[in-house]
Amino acid sequence: MSGIEKPSFSEALTVGRALDLSMPDSRAVQDAYAQAQAESPPWLFNHVMRSCFYGAKLAQHRALTPDAELVAVAVLLHDLGLARGGAPDRRFEIVGADIARAFALAHHMGERRAECVWDSIALHTTGSIARHKSINVACCQSGIACDYGGLGYQELSDGDKSVILVAYPRLGMKNMLTTCLCDIAKNHPNTTRDNFIADFGMKYVPGYERPSAVDFLHRAPFAE
Repeated sequence: MSGIEKPSFSEALTVGRALDLSMPDSRAVQDAYAQAQAESPPWLFNHVMRSCFYGAKLAQHRALTPDAELVAVAVLLHDLGLARGGAPDRRFEIVGADIARAFALAHHMGERRAECVWDSIALHTTGSIARHKSINVACCQSGIACDYGGLGYQELSDGDKSVILVAYPRLGMKNMLTTCLCDIAKNHPNTTRDNFIADFGMKYVPGYERPSAVDFLHRAPFAE
């Protein structure tokens, strides 16, 4: 697709069948799809969808059986904080996690599953922690990491890669995401200094500074 069209949820189910996947089609997943599509520019929505399918195929390849509905909701909603431009007081991941937890509760997914959705989104940029959480959190992060940096991409067949990329092309994601993250570093710098967005700020945003963890320790107001 060119990115101008808005693919329907039924088209996503068709892509899933072409990948030998049974994408959950509950009301929660349908509504998460609709919200992600409504709030995201095409390049970001396509990233969300590719992440869903990469994650599902990696789980299948690795013989993992996560809660498919929970993971689908989490991945579909994982970048709403990015779509909204972050916030002055919270990392964009937390913005999205808060939205998604409220969404899960409103869709009667239960407190435990709603908290797992929150964890999945809050930790999706911190793979070194996410992969040691529950299988659902790990599967959510693995699909997103595959589309962001190619982690696990070599495990997918050429045919499956082609199906996903034809249905949801990248639309210049590297440059678009770089611009988006730099905007957050510029507009909400205090939410970025201890995480990966600081790398974008340091490289691309004039005047951006990242404090050293070493300085933080040694400037602490203690005598020793």
